[in-house]
Amino acid sequence: MLLYNIMRQDEFVEILEILEKEYPKWQAPAARFAKEYKYPRTSYTILISALLSSRTKDEITYAAAHRLFEIASTPQEMVNVSHETIQKAIYPVGFYKQKADYILKLSKIVLQKYDGKVPDNLQELMRLPGVGIKVAKIVLEKAFGKPCIAVDAHIARLCKLWGIAKDAKECDKKLQELVPDEKKIGCNQILVSFGQAICRVKKPLCHICPIKEKLQSFGVECGSSKKI
Repeated sequence: MLLYNIMRQDEFVEILEILEKEYPKWQAPAARFAKEYKYPRTSYTILISALLSSRTKDEITYAAAHRLFEIASTPQEMVNVSHETIQKAIYPVGFYKQKADYILKLSKIVLQKYDGKVPDNLQELMRLPGVGIKVAKIVLEKAFGKPCIAVDAHIARLCKLWGIAKDAKECDKKLQELVPDEKKIGCNQILVSFGQAICRVKKPLCHICPIKEKLQSFGVECGSSKKI
């Protein structure tokens, strides 16, 4: 049985600093695709690509975003694109029909309510169609450089495995407490990369885990912290 909330802030920062040094070596999609964007990285394209990424693999999101932004990469351009064209461009992302609807609706709102500029605060972002807390925090971090950590399935799983939180909602709250502001930017990419490349759902690579000894010293018993 896992004991929750057993890791201190200094312990979590130690783990994060180890992973920060190691993750560039991994061929994780989260890290790889972050270096290969061929479209302008604006607050608007970051918002749309984050929306597309929900329940969709990075490889599919990356390709879909490039196809879409070849057609339109600003809210002014997007509102003149048909729903059917957007659907075709973003297929096969998860819930592509619904996301096409969200893209058109939020593009109109950004134009009409925010003068074509994506809002830079959590509450306003989450009022946009299809934008939940994860997407909003991705935008705040990536587009505006604000100290936020977006929690996805990989990060929620790691938090549960390490005894930090039982679910994504609690994980979001705990990470805000555990991670100092100066470490929050980039934290999502580091943890997601670790979850994709090393601490995988299927066949985790515990034998090369760079933090297994630290976890064990902190009293965290997960697959990677057990002696092999």
